[in-house]
Amino acid sequence: MQLYLYDFAAIDDWAIGEDGFYGSAATIEGFWTDPRMTSYLVRADGVLAGFVLSRDGAYFAGDGTRDISEFFILRRHRRQGIGGEVARRMFDAFPGKWEVTQLASNVEAQKFWRRVIGEYTGGRYEETPRPDGRGVMQRFDTARQRMKETP
Repeated sequence: MQLYLYDFAAIDDWAIGEDGFYGSAATIEGFWTDPRMTSYLVRADGVLAGFVLSRDGAYFAGDGTRDISEFFILRRHRRQGIGGEVARRMFDAFPGKWEVTQLASNVEAQKFWRRVIGEYTGGRYEETPRPDGRGVMQRFDTARQRMKETP
């Protein structure tokens, strides 16, 4: 989690705490203990490569929509297709409505999610500004996508 938060510090200009950590222990613990959150460790070639946190009850859409709350692939494993594969597996594992958001300052994440979601949905997704004005959001329905693909 600290490596993930360190990456965000560079993107969103966060300061490191006096204790040498990013974020408070209580906030970080909440990511792993929230009952609506499902956490996954990502492994590549048998080693830890990142993690994904997905929430049932999306941050903006609420109940009935799932979101990618946090998504992190270690730098040494990026640009190898691992992140895209993990995202596709998440979407396949939880058919239905999805919401994926990115901060305005996280341009690389925006490119990644537009590409992955665009490929996954065949371009059938909606992108809008986040309701809080802090970035962008993609929404799509994997169940509807599967129905269109079924002959």
